This record gives sequence, structure tokens and C-alpha cells, in this order.
Amino acid sequence: MKNSSPVQIHVHSVIKSGETEEIIEFKTTGEYYQKESSSYLSYKEEHDFGNVSTVVKMNEEEVFIMRSEALRMRQRFIPNEDTITDYKTPIGQLQLTTRTLGLAYDHSIKPLQGRLKLTYELEIGEAEKHLHTLTISYKEEE
Repeated sequence: MKNSSPVQIHVHSVIKSGETEEIIEFKTTGEYYQKESSSYLSYKEEHDFGNVSTVVKMNEEEVFIMRSEALRMRQRFIPNEDTITDYKTPIGQLQLTTRTLGLAYDHSIKPLQGRLKLTYELEIGEAEKHLHTLTISYKEEE
């Protein structure tokens, strides 16, 4: 990757479905880089299905989360809009509808650090609906 910087990444996700709440949290290392008017994070994560490569493209208007390897998806977040995503796993494919309720992205170059917070409803088929709050923080490795 050109002009990339190593960063420490902290991912914190809260998923609410009715009265139940699930928290997924992990820390990893990855790369930060800039291309045109967007910032990118690239990192690997462990999943039940295997290793997943994740790229997050961020700017103040929209966010793309692209996953490949064990899981494949391109999820788009645009405030107050519905987007459709095909979520492919080794055991099958689901269609997800994402309604972005909130998007906040703060970033600084010196020191290199940032924070992305997404709040969205995720609908799986027509039966399941979940409220997600995803926060991804990053800072340059010391």
C-alpha cells in the first residue's frame, strides 16, 4: 500500500435485538491510508468461518465496509438511506438491508488518529431486525 501508516485499531460493536444485547469487541493492528477525499483502514479479523480481510472506506458523507476471504460483503452506510448488501458465507448467502441512523467521523493527521461511529438498523430478510452501534477507533502505532 502506498503511503500507509501502521495503526492500532479498536472495534466495538453493540447489537440489540428486542431485550437482548450482544457486544463484540477486539483490538488489532492494521494500515491507514488516504486516497482522494477518503480515509481507509485495512485489517484482518478472526471470524467463526475463518480469517476475514476488512477494508473500511470513510468520509463524512458515507462509509463502505468491504470484507473478503471467509466472508464476502460490501456494506454501504449513507445517513437516512436504505442500502442493500449481499452477505456471502461458506454456508450460504443472505440479503441485508441497512438503514443508517447516524454517522460520525473524526480524524486528525498529527497525531494520526480517528474515530468512526455508525448507528444503523440491520434487517435480515423480512423477519429479523437489529440495532447496531459500531465504533472503530484507530491511532498510529508508537
